[in-house]
Amino acid sequence: MTKSNSAFRIPQSALGWLLFAAVIIFVYLSGLSFPLVGPDEPRYAQVAREMFERGDWITPTLGGFNWFEKPALLYWLQIGSYHLFGVSEFAARFGSALFGLGTVASLWILGRHVETTINEQRSTNRFSNWLGLIAASTVGIIAFAHGASFDIILTFPLTAAMVSFYIFDSSKRHAWLISFYFFIGLALLAKGLVGIVFPFAIVGVYHVLSWKLPNRIFVRSLVWGTFLAVAVASIWYLPMYMRHGYEFIDQFFIQHHFQRYTSNKYFHPQPFYFSSGFCR
Repeated sequence: MTKSNSAFRIPQSALGWLLFAAVIIFVYLSGLSFPLVGPDEPRYAQVAREMFERGDWITPTLGGFNWFEKPALLYWLQIGSYHLFGVSEFAARFGSALFGLGTVASLWILGRHVETTINEQRSTNRFSNWLGLIAASTVGIIAFAHGASFDIILTFPLTAAMVSFYIFDSSKRHAWLISFYFFIGLALLAKGLVGIVFPFAIVGVYHVLSWKLPNRIFVRSLVWGTFLAVAVASIWYLPMYMRHGYEFIDQFFIQHHFQRYTSNKYFHPQPFYFSSGFCR
């Protein structure tokens, strides 16, 4: 009798979680068609629209003038959506919704790994499912996944990179180390140098707080891994430099990275330890 009840409850629970997953996907893909709000959403949607209309996947422009404030990953997602759905608010936000779901999926994978480690390779899916549900219902993730902006575009690859590093560090499986560097490269395409500064800084602080040295596999990977991350990012950075030369270096790196952080040129005054000036 006990075995029968147990066998009956397991698929019922699995069905419940599948329904939760379906609701989450519906929530993230709904509400994308309301009018663009604030100064950022219309600006970024228009940049992508101009690139789309020119058939140009490299040079961001706004009003016909070069716009080198941010990298191209959001624009690429929007251009791809414009091809699929036409130019619309839904298309401008569709990529953000997918990256929101990607953030949730990354945390579910983290929960799955922790769960199987604790249960000695026998997963019950309980912790991973609850972690995914908590992430999916987080107001910040839901809000940014419904915005045509760079916030969730950066959040997903950074989350995926850190999840990859954690799983590598606890399992020593090299595939996760490759994933770590790949997502760093994607983060570089999402929002510039912060995409590589933050992951390395977090890993460094983690080792300091843990009072342990990085293992030799990770230390050796810094050379080929950084090359991999740069190779991924060079899909956009290299043709941008070849096309625009020092103008791109000056505007994108010097002005929109370092001068944002070291001055009030772009009107985001904060203390030196506040990093949003470097990220925005």
